Amino acid sequence: MNDLLYHSAPAVTRDLSERLVELIRNLRPDDASRLQRMLAVDEHHRPQMVLTGQYSSGKSTLIEALTDGKYQVPRGSAVTTDRVEVFNWDGMVDLVDTPGVQAGRPEHDERAEEALRSADLVLFTVTVDLFDDRLVEHLRHVTEDLRKAPQLLVVLTKCRSLRAAEGVREAEVREALGSFADQVPWVECDAKTYLEALEVDPSRAARRIAASRMDKVTDAINRIARARGDLASFRVALQRVALVAGEALAALTDDPDEEAVLTVLARQRSALTTRRGLLDSALERQATEFRTACIRAAEHLADTVESIQESPNRDWSRVDAASVTLNDELSSANQRFLDGVRAVLASQLADLTSEVREIEASPYARQLLALDVQGDIETQNIPVDPGLARQPGRKQPRVPAWGPKSIEHLKAFQKVWGAGDGIKKSAGSAGHKIVYKAGKLVDIKFKPYQAVRWANNIGKVAKIGGAVLPVALEAYAVVKEERQEVHAAKEKMRRRNALVGRVLAQCDDISSKTLIQVRLELDDEFGKALRAIDEVNRSVRDARAFRTDLDRKISAIQIEAQSMLDQLGAPALEA
Repeated sequence: MNDLLYHSAPAVTRDLSERLVELIRNLRPDDASRLQRMLAVDEHHRPQMVLTGQYSSGKSTLIEALTDGKYQVPRGSAVTTDRVEVFNWDGMVDLVDTPGVQAGRPEHDERAEEALRSADLVLFTVTVDLFDDRLVEHLRHVTEDLRKAPQLLVVLTKCRSLRAAEGVREAEVREALGSFADQVPWVECDAKTYLEALEVDPSRAARRIAASRMDKVTDAINRIARARGDLASFRVALQRVALVAGEALAALTDDPDEEAVLTVLARQRSALTTRRGLLDSALERQATEFRTACIRAAEHLADTVESIQESPNRDWSRVDAASVTLNDELSSANQRFLDGVRAVLASQLADLTSEVREIEASPYARQLLALDVQGDIETQNIPVDPGLARQPGRKQPRVPAWGPKSIEHLKAFQKVWGAGDGIKKSAGSAGHKIVYKAGKLVDIKFKPYQAVRWANNIGKVAKIGGAVLPVALEAYAVVKEERQEVHAAKEKMRRRNALVGRVLAQCDDISSKTLIQVRLELDDEFGKALRAIDEVNRSVRDARAFRTDLDRKISAIQIEAQSMLDQLGAPALEA
């Protein structure tokens, strides 16, 4: 470690802590109190070595061996340690014995986790049975989540109980450590052998003490304490800063009321836009069916004209009857089109009303309606931020600034679209107005005289064309030339298209004007609803401006803390 970190680390730690304390005061009181408690770090003069591992992994035996039997720690195959205990080891390191993790007792894991968070040094005990998946997960939680790799020593206990081929245990440990394999040291020992050696004659104890390899453990701990002891105290505070900053960021984003209003608004917008798309598709289908019916009616007239032309007598008086039929068929098609448009509007808007009722009945909508807005409005001024800022001596708002507007919008939305007040009161709803105005579209229709005029024109065209068609057919019958057949067919198709085109022009004009009026009504009502949704959305976004600033500042603190932790984690000193 260079002098820069010696001087900068405590200054950075103090600065970040003070800044974070000031920022978290702007959170809700319960969150602020909880995070301030988390940020507090117990003062201790000696580095704290926390022993962690699965139950019955030899933690307690190891502590007893390290202290030369000074502390008689209960041992056994069952879960023996049920609280955190601190043992002073030679005045250099405090050994902290923790309950075994993953022992089937959640309270044990919580105690071990709390001790690990405050640890300066971590002794991770593993038996010669080595790692299973759960233990690997816990090891990586210590190295990655708690960022304790620079302060960690892995100890394989009970090494004399089972022999292993050269390199097998090292490979297992390295695999479990993953990317930290080159950074975290590991040793093997047998603490029980060491304790047994203390009870025999010194002349006979030397071999057992050497076989226990406890001297390797002692040397490794001393190296870590010397090399990391000073930095570890800084790391603990910085780790707390990074942790609390993360919790504060979570408190900023985890606002159930905000989630509720944004979800309701999103569902309202989705209901409107989806329903508008369905309406447009259904209206287009009605227009297509109308067009098809008009084409069919025009084709009937064209068929009549061609049959007259091809008949020997050519009774053109039949055109008048065909014109009447055309007018009747077009009028019927027009009426079916208008009725279909009204039916589509009524059906689709009724479905929209049902969807709005579902939104009204959702837990998020009920959560918003349950806010006691009126009481808060009467008792205080609500600040700009979404319920996060707290001024000394003022009552903390129970609802965010956007609360009154969002609830007013929710009730209005339900009423406008025929929901909240029930079916009987839906007569004044937007959907009812649209359907009512659609009933006024009956004045856009075919007029009888137009059909008759077209029929007369058709007759004249047919007579003129009749002089060409028989000649072409006769020539074809004699010489059977493909070119003349094609010419005759084209002439026939051209005339038919002219007849149908005249009818379709009026058909398209009717459907276009009808749908334009309907869409204007839809645009008006749907547009107002979408603008109201956007307005509430903007109020939420405005209220989040303060939170966004908090988020940015707290995120910066977390990044700075993690950056300094990375610097402190670099192996600047080698034993």
